[in-house]
Amino acid sequence: MTDRLDEGQAQPPIRGLSTLGWAWTSYEQTDTVMRLFRKDLSTTRQVAVVEWLIDGEPFTERMRFPNGTPCNDMTLMHDAPHFPPAAVASLRALLSMAGPEQEPVDFSDGRVGLLFCHQCGDLYCGAVSASVVVSDSTVEWRDIAYQDGNTEEIGDAEVAAFTLTFERAPYESTITALIEDWTARSEDQRASTSTP
Repeated sequence: MTDRLDEGQAQPPIRGLSTLGWAWTSYEQTDTVMRLFRKDLSTTRQVAVVEWLIDGEPFTERMRFPNGTPCNDMTLMHDAPHFPPAAVASLRALLSMAGPEQEPVDFSDGRVGLLFCHQCGDLYCGAVSASVVVSDSTVEWRDIAYQDGNTEEIGDAEVAAFTLTFERAPYESTITALIEDWTARSEDQRASTSTP
């Protein structure tokens, strides 16, 4: 016998769903200028960054190495001036949407970057990536793992790949709101740099 839901009847919740959220956090960035015949100059500043939350917990905690070493990778949504266009591209990729952005945010095998190098934000340094699989009711980040930027090999023996499944409507709502915000930031940045 097959259970059938009549029109208008509430569907039972899907087990094992995670909730995607985000929060502002910060990290310390140190930039060093190497100078010939003089002491190198270093400057340190706090950089605000949007961090993914999975069921209210930082996603980077799930990527922590067994020896306690934290995941230094992060989203492309932070206040460094060259990141907002890449932020929009990375968010659109999480909805499986192609966009006009030229910033590479996915690998040639179709896997999408979730967290990127904390210094340059470039895939070539490697990234935490996943296959984004969209169904009628869910979105999966399938086989989340570190991916090498040069060879595109997936996985790190110390951190096992895992999958997260989200309810599609709230997931898309979260990502769409972030796209709107970061698109506006990108446009503001372009306007401020093009004004003489």
